[in-house]
Amino acid sequence: MESIANNMFGNKYTTKTSQADARKEILLDISNGDTSVIEGYIEYNQLDDQTPKNCLKSSGITFDITVEPPTEDADYWEVGVFGTRKGIDMLRIASQNYRSTASQAIHDMSRHTDRMFRGDEDNLVVECGFLSQLTNQSHRNSKYGFAHKTTATPHSQEMMDYVYYGIEDVLMLGIAEGHSLLDKRLLNGVDVLSNGGFSFDY
Repeated sequence: MESIANNMFGNKYTTKTSQADARKEILLDISNGDTSVIEGYIEYNQLDDQTPKNCLKSSGITFDITVEPPTEDADYWEVGVFGTRKGIDMLRIASQNYRSTASQAIHDMSRHTDRMFRGDEDNLVVECGFLSQLTNQSHRNSKYGFAHKTTATPHSQEMMDYVYYGIEDVLMLGIAEGHSLLDKRLLNGVDVLSNGGFSFDY
């Protein structure tokens, strides 16, 4: 898979003036459907200065959150969330319970705003409505998930760190609440998930 990605995208992105601009372009291409999630993820990590991640190669319930800062050529913050099939399925299961914290964090937020927060300075809440892209991909039986958001609103690195951890909290809650719902179904003797199409075997 990596050799395929190198052949298809290596020249396109490595010609960018900076790795940051190249990474941001990859995230946009995935969001626009110009690059598949898995191919874009491989290429993105090849340009990442940090230790390469293997989130999408996992067969478990995993996510990978990335935040890209503004550059001279691309003056906007960019957030991308990658997820395995089991990860996005678990988030979807949690979001089906409208009383769950994860569901409220996703469905009670705007899905299309470029805001990263709502509320006032004393009560800022991270806008996680864009994570509905992951639950929608689970509905479509996508093999991998990717949610994407950009904003041209100026934010400090500290504020965007807050966004990162806010998204991470919602995903962790989704995993925990999804597990709890599955356990209750098993306890009640329900061994088939509603609507089908999930990646879990019970």
